[in-house]
Amino acid sequence: MPLFLLITRPVNIFTSLFFLFAFLVELNAQSLNKSVNLALKNNQTIKNQRILLDNSLQSLNIQTGKKLPSLSLKGSGARTTNLQTNSNSDSYSISLESTYSLFDFGKLESDRRAEELTNNASSLKFSIFKNDLILRIIQVHLELYKASKLVDLYSTSLDVRKQQFRAVESRFELGEATKSDLLRAKASISGADAQLQLGEGNLEKLRENYLLIVGEASNEVKLPEKSIKISKTPNELIEIAINNDLHLRYLRLEEEAAREKLKSSEKSNLPNLSISGSLSYGDSATTGNNRSSGTIALTSSLTLFSGGQKKAQLKIAANNLLSKSVEISIRRNELTQNVRTKWIELRVANSSVSAKKSEVDALEGLYDSVFEEWKLGSKTSLDSDQAYQNLLNAEVDLLNASVNVILAKYKLLQEIGTLEKNL
Repeated sequence: MPLFLLITRPVNIFTSLFFLFAFLVELNAQSLNKSVNLALKNNQTIKNQRILLDNSLQSLNIQTGKKLPSLSLKGSGARTTNLQTNSNSDSYSISLESTYSLFDFGKLESDRRAEELTNNASSLKFSIFKNDLILRIIQVHLELYKASKLVDLYSTSLDVRKQQFRAVESRFELGEATKSDLLRAKASISGADAQLQLGEGNLEKLRENYLLIVGEASNEVKLPEKSIKISKTPNELIEIAINNDLHLRYLRLEEEAAREKLKSSEKSNLPNLSISGSLSYGDSATTGNNRSSGTIALTSSLTLFSGGQKKAQLKIAANNLLSKSVEISIRRNELTQNVRTKWIELRVANSSVSAKKSEVDALEGLYDSVFEEWKLGSKTSLDSDQAYQNLLNAEVDLLNASVNVILAKYKLLQEIGTLEKNL
């Protein structure tokens, strides 16, 4: 029996079912949750952000300490030489000094409060950075998954082209195919092999990118196990986003901090009152004299003229407060637009998957028909090869569309502030 009559398409049937939504994955493949957890543990960038976040806390500690009494210990020693008598005299002194602000119309408290709000805003900024990193990890994970499945498709394509070549070769030996048919089938093997090599090269590149982001290598990854359903309307999603948005929350905190700094600038023009005291002791070993003293003082200051500096500082603080109010308004508009855009992108992606599934089913049926007609001699090898190439292209498009739907869902979740909860 001729070889071409023995050719079946079990591999194509398998890949068509597999890429229906690509949920049949290897059991030992790495999950998305594991990729995210490893990256949050190993990624050097987020480690650096944690270090910088601690600086904000230390700034708050510094400002808090300014409200407390200060205590310092000072000491000095000296040797004096009398050139006329060629004699030396040694002396030393030690003192304990303390200062404390009694009253400043609340300026130090405003400074401390502003620093506290800034520290809280820094924590929210870190959370924003963390969410951005999580989305980036998701993108890298899905890109690696897609590249791996593309290699599977291209490998299957190469196997099919080799089967087709053997079938054409068999028909050529029987005089039922021309030499051009044979050369065309051989050329399709070369094209499929080149496509496979490009896919494998892209897969290696994405594995290196995954290693850089996650911190550990992984040869196989799988799709998220948790199914994400987004059934709310755009207006409902916008309301959720406004309530959850970390950008709005930290901008509001920065607005409050700017308001406290404005208060501090206003109060800096008012008089302040502080108390200071010191205890000192000194001794001269040469003369045998010693001395001790105690001092307590009240100090008040009021700036009468600063050449316009105080007025300028006050204007800067007022402008900063106004700027934060404008930023909040801008962010609300951006958030509304972003949620609507992400929702539309998800709707389009879902429609694309449905269309691509129908296209794959239709092209699979068409290829079966052309393949059978080719075996009977009513279709050429070029017809069969073109039908299979169309099917392969549709399967690639379906894979891309399926991954795009998942990524679009995560992008929308990030925009409404529920990304981390849905991992």
